[in-house]
Amino acid sequence: MGYNENRSQLESPVMKYLHYCICLLAALMSAGLVLAQSNENWTEVNLSVTDNHVIPGYISLENAAAEMLTAAQSFCQSPDAPGLEAFRKDFHNTMDAWQQIQHVQFGPITYFNWNFRIHYWPDEKGTGARQLDDLIDSMNNDSLVAENFARESVGVQGFPALERLLFDDESLLAFREDNYRCQVAHAIAVNISEIASGVSLRWRDEFRTTIENADERGFFESAEDATIDFLKAQIEPVRRIQQQKVEEVIGDSAARARIRRAESWRSNRSLRNLKLNVLALENLFIGNEGQAIALGAVLMPEDRTVIGDAFVTLKTRLEAAPDSIEEALDAEGGYAQLQDIAQGLDDLFETFEAGLKNTDLYLGFNSLDGD
Repeated sequence: MGYNENRSQLESPVMKYLHYCICLLAALMSAGLVLAQSNENWTEVNLSVTDNHVIPGYISLENAAAEMLTAAQSFCQSPDAPGLEAFRKDFHNTMDAWQQIQHVQFGPITYFNWNFRIHYWPDEKGTGARQLDDLIDSMNNDSLVAENFARESVGVQGFPALERLLFDDESLLAFREDNYRCQVAHAIAVNISEIASGVSLRWRDEFRTTIENADERGFFESAEDATIDFLKAQIEPVRRIQQQKVEEVIGDSAARARIRRAESWRSNRSLRNLKLNVLALENLFIGNEGQAIALGAVLMPEDRTVIGDAFVTLKTRLEAAPDSIEEALDAEGGYAQLQDIAQGLDDLFETFEAGLKNTDLYLGFNSLDGD
């Protein structure tokens, strides 16, 4: 068969139709790929996460902190046991709200060192405790004026310092004997409330617009860059929780556990924090009921299923645990239970890592993981 006969076959109606179909399929696949990764689609994800997860989280923190401030004001007017109990209850409520938005470590929370000022932890050298003692010993009322207190060391400004004042066995007696001590607690409550309202306001009035209009002229070079920051808030905290909130505390045996390295150990809520962290991360990933699109939408469906299963396993292990690591260690089989929780966190992190490999998204260097 000669050249002309070959060409004639290639140009037959059937072959032309097949060629057309192949070209059309390629074009549609290319268009679908562009659509899936267009700026508009990234923005849709980002705004959904902002409106359904981030802003509501900061509003909850703002409201809880305002109630805690009211309790602080009432208690310091006349320190008594019911007043201290109310102050402690509102501390727990505010800490609950913070733990459910703690993973978002970009945007307004980073302004004015707000993230460190509201929660300076871990404090491996105990610097905050010494600075708090020095502040109380100083009896300097000018230091407690809000604008001056905001310039004090971060170690005295937030939740860990307030927890130290509220959850000592002799807290009530200490407050009654030293009114300045109560004024310090009040100043911390003012500071937490102002930070919470400041972050909430800036997300609503400023940073949401930054998310919506992400391009090379603004904070983010593109909407995809904003999505990457949300993914960092999704994935990096899993490793941070595993290493800092569990493994650093439990060590390599029950006998070598270091309870005082646990977050919120004085208020007996180290695992309560962790439970709330995981619930919040799951909410970020799968969204609220009725939420059209959540952050998990940027991953492949099969990876979302695996990650969802990892969340379920981890939550099951956490639900079986008490609210504090110390209580868990005191129980029979408690150390193994904590090891299982650490392993569940590691498994969850690995499923996220595997899911990311099936996308073109790159989160960059994670100092906690060393990669």
